[in-house]
Amino acid sequence: MILITATYLYVFRDQDIRIDFIPPEFEFCGKNTSKGEQEYDELLKVLTAHKDGWVASFTSFVPTQVYYSPAFKVNIVGKQVVVSYKTDEGYPQFIKLIKYDWSGSCAQYS
Repeated sequence: MILITATYLYVFRDQDIRIDFIPPEFEFCGKNTSKGEQEYDELLKVLTAHKDGWVASFTSFVPTQVYYSPAFKVNIVGKQVVVSYKTDEGYPQFIKLIKYDWSGSCAQYS
């Protein structure tokens, strides 16, 4: 029982996301966006300002407002931000409630 509790507390502890893994370009709303473009710069600003306090999640989320690259994905579901990126251990997924008025919107289902 102690091992299960310790594992739970370890997995669901607040964590920092690896902003250094953010790629130079994302696919967003069917087009590519990169540094200097509003969608990319806004996402980078928000993730950099909120790099700590993320929680691991094993829940599947409906793709809503998705910034996609093969190694890093961000899904904005209302005020909940879901980040997943490639590591040596796979693709961990993290979630965080971020109160931010996103200027872009794109419903994308893939």
